[in-house]
Amino acid sequence: MDGEEITDGELKDLIKRFEMNFTEGEFDYYTPENLNHIIDYYIDKPNYKTALKVAQVGIDQHPFDASFYSKKAFINTITDNTDLALQLIDVALDLDPNNPDYLAQKGSILELMNRPLEALEQFDLALENGAENNDVLVLKMFVYFNIGNPSLAINMIEQIFSRKVEEDRLILESHFCLQLMDAYDEGIRIFKSYLDDDPYHEVVWLTLGQMYVAIDEYEEALSAFDFAIAIDDEYAEAHFEKGQCLIEMDDYLEASKNFDEYIKLEGPDQFAYVNLGDCYKAMNRISKSRMYYKLALKIDPKFGHAWHGLGQTYVLEENHKEALTFLKKANTILPDDEYILLEMVKTQITIGQIEEAKKTLEEMRTTIPYRESVWLLLSSLHFQYGSVTDAIATLYEGLKLITQSAKLTYKLAAYCFLAERSEEAYDRLTDALLLDFNLHTLLFADAPKLEYNQAVLDVIDLYRSEND
Repeated sequence: MDGEEITDGELKDLIKRFEMNFTEGEFDYYTPENLNHIIDYYIDKPNYKTALKVAQVGIDQHPFDASFYSKKAFINTITDNTDLALQLIDVALDLDPNNPDYLAQKGSILELMNRPLEALEQFDLALENGAENNDVLVLKMFVYFNIGNPSLAINMIEQIFSRKVEEDRLILESHFCLQLMDAYDEGIRIFKSYLDDDPYHEVVWLTLGQMYVAIDEYEEALSAFDFAIAIDDEYAEAHFEKGQCLIEMDDYLEASKNFDEYIKLEGPDQFAYVNLGDCYKAMNRISKSRMYYKLALKIDPKFGHAWHGLGQTYVLEENHKEALTFLKKANTILPDDEYILLEMVKTQITIGQIEEAKKTLEEMRTTIPYRESVWLLLSSLHFQYGSVTDAIATLYEGLKLITQSAKLTYKLAAYCFLAERSEEAYDRLTDALLLDFNLHTLLFADAPKLEYNQAVLDVIDLYRSEND
């Protein structure tokens, strides 16, 4: 907040006084400090309409105080009125031309207006006039990312980490930009170099671990999380991230211990409970697994992943009717989650709800058309409960979108053989073998008798030597 510190009681009295003035339509005199406190209060609520009114009172009462034009520009930026925001920040800069905060603010507005080169000019001016280096370097980092210059964005991160990083926010924002660029190797290099000079920075260790997880280097990630915990054994987030890493490593017992520690430090948490449910489900301790999913739902009854987990426990017990109830609930909450949809479809098929499964898959091939398993399942349903002609047509439609799918092509070849469309079948088999020879046994899964068809085996053998 701007100005001197203010107690909660003093702020409450200020707000009460301002709102009374607002109702009466006439405003008492307020000091700039008090007006800035009131503006911040309404921004935090958030109530931008009233915050704008307070900023205007500030301009009316203190027309040469640049802070009110800056505040009004900030609120207009939040509400997507960037043209007016730019005009207002220019007034602030007319009153206080070399203010580094206003220069940086103008740069941020120009970036939102898709004027990146002008934004960079303002950021450089802010640095020349004494702006906090790292804050402005983060702003420049995102501009370089947005204009498609990852090397300069990474250079900004290197500059940030070339000095002591005091604020965790800078680490998190740098990490976020690296994620956007998929530049984990560069991030790992920068973070490791920083830790060579400052090995006791637990947030850097945590973020380094997260980057190792992103590239599936789980042992390295585990080591980084352990360092973070060694520095601060009450670092709850490090326990949580370590638990997730251990799940990826299939060490569910150790993972559960870390989620338990997280809950001990942070208190009940639906995400940790779902992770614990997943751990015990993987260890086939179904009752305990369900207990944690239900604890998650006590905190958040609309937590779709908890409903999904409950459904999976009943699938494991082959109680598919009960499973479907929970999977449908999960799907209602997370309608775009393709994994839940596919599990729901498979369960519907298991209990004989074929038409419902077909209907779901027909919708999915529109909403997630590039999901290979949708086309595989739908074609199988057409084959088993409809016609081979419909199954073949479905696969051809899928291959128009997923042109390099060996799985779809092998299934198509099998169905063409079964439909006695021999020339077409051999052509599709050749296509599949060229795409991925190692998956050729899929052909026999759909058409077992072909395993004893010498002509088919001869075609496969033609490509075997090329793949040995």
